[in-house]
Amino acid sequence: MYRIIAALFVLVASAAAASAQALSPSVWKSDGGAIAKVLRADPATGAFSGVFLSNPSGPCPAVPYDLTGRARGVRVAFQTSRTWTSDCRVTAVWSGRFVNPTTVVARWVATSVGPDGRRVTKRGKEVFRRI
Repeated sequence: MYRIIAALFVLVASAAAASAQALSPSVWKSDGGAIAKVLRADPATGAFSGVFLSNPSGPCPAVPYDLTGRARGVRVAFQTSRTWTSDCRVTAVWSGRFVNPTTVVARWVATSVGPDGRRVTKRGKEVFRRI
């Protein structure tokens, strides 16, 4: 029984390490054309940061956003934000999972302020592939 528990622990630990290692440095492209560039990653904590370029066919085409997040095992969560300018000011929270070492499926919730001053919330799903 102890051997099975130990083997399971090693399997989970290796999956977590593989996910964190897959992030640093790397470039990921979504099915919609957005680009996530992971510039720094800490394999010990799973934390990462970089730059996110929005969908080129969206309302703010290829605009850069700050990217910060964390990967734990097959789970990944990150935030993209642009707060330093009034145009294209959006914060999006992403959460998903690695389906394999080069593919992440994530859902997102984006919030911004509309022209009338009201908060606008949009939701979606993206598939990112390492390029």
